[in-house]
Amino acid sequence: MSTEGSESVTRRGFMRAATSTAAAAGAAGTAAAESQETSSGGGGTKEVIVGPGGSLVFEPAEVTIAPGTTVKWVWESDNHNVVPSSQPEGANWQGTDGAPSKTYNTGHEYSHTFETTGTYEYYCQPHETAGMVGTVTVQEGGASTGGGGPAIPSSAKTLGVATTAALVFTLGLAYFFMKYGGDYGQAE
Repeated sequence: MSTEGSESVTRRGFMRAATSTAAAAGAAGTAAAESQETSSGGGGTKEVIVGPGGSLVFEPAEVTIAPGTTVKWVWESDNHNVVPSSQPEGANWQGTDGAPSKTYNTGHEYSHTFETTGTYEYYCQPHETAGMVGTVTVQEGGASTGGGGPAIPSSAKTLGVATTAALVFTLGLAYFFMKYGGDYGQAE
């Protein structure tokens, strides 16, 4: 019996198993990322950081979303608010609670679900003159801002990269042992 023939069958079997494993890992990673996505209404959730790193900006300053999408503003510095300056006719957006002079501090979150198509402009009342302004554009067909797909949390990306690296390492190690490892007890 030739060892060459059995060796190729083993490699073929190994490649089938490796392909199946890679497909299963990819499907599991995709499912994990999708399960972490939050959705509200028909369009999911888009996050805007208020004052990232103490800067006087909204990040991102311009967001494009589909009707039914919730925008969540998250404060990363103090003394900011969200005050609408213009919105489409029939829209009911009020901005953060209270008078336009009422501000909020780090850790505060404010959300609004946008249903009416059009452009919504807003600003931070204490920092408008410093350029702290933003725009939400609501259009049929949805998000053209931020890559066009669902937002994937950075923890899911990190997990995906680590899983892929571990899979490649394991498959490489298995191939090495199959090709070069083996019959230590037999004399040549």
